[in-house]
Amino acid sequence: MSDPIRIGIVEDEPNIRSMLSELFAAEPGFAVGKAYKNGEQALQGLPNDAPDVVLMDISMPGISGIECVRQLAPGMPDTQFLMFTMHEEDERVFQALRSGANGYLLKSSTPDEIINAVHELVQGGAPMSMQVARHVIVHFRETTASADLKEHGLSKRESELLELLAQGLLYKEIADRMGLGIGTVKQHIHRMYGKMHVQNRTEAVNRYFGR
Repeated sequence: MSDPIRIGIVEDEPNIRSMLSELFAAEPGFAVGKAYKNGEQALQGLPNDAPDVVLMDISMPGISGIECVRQLAPGMPDTQFLMFTMHEEDERVFQALRSGANGYLLKSSTPDEIINAVHELVQGGAPMSMQVARHVIVHFRETTASADLKEHGLSKRESELLELLAQGLLYKEIADRMGLGIGTVKQHIHRMYGKMHVQNRTEAVNRYFGR
């Protein structure tokens, strides 16, 4: 029989702290350790507890959950940190992940989702609530698009024009969509092809979108 997954909890709300403790205590295969009500206590106690997984609140009085993970993670390489929070804003998500968090779960998650997230974490995954995962994907796409602009030296207008070319629009349709004359559109396209070192629409679209 495998050892139980040892759980640590850092949460300032008493009701949520109790809910998490009771949830894992009632679930086979888990052992609930100490539950801390703030980051200061967690910084002192968690290194000695050495749990397998810590559910960490973000917004707490004093030291935040993000700062708590940032300080703890380097000295606790065998512990997985799962942020458990109401916040799904992009900046908080990325701050948490940069601090050393291994997953990000919203407090609106169901008990089954919480249990499954911890199992996934222990098995090497990086669980995220659906809403959070969507933020990460959108951010990745925007970052990739920005990197593509820099790589090819395209202006925002040229990038917009290339998006329309990819949709199969004719020059006149592109001109109407962008509020430009056909001659201006052709000039932009000619300049854009030169920057990308391509000869036609298909080559430009394939190179830009990595097809």
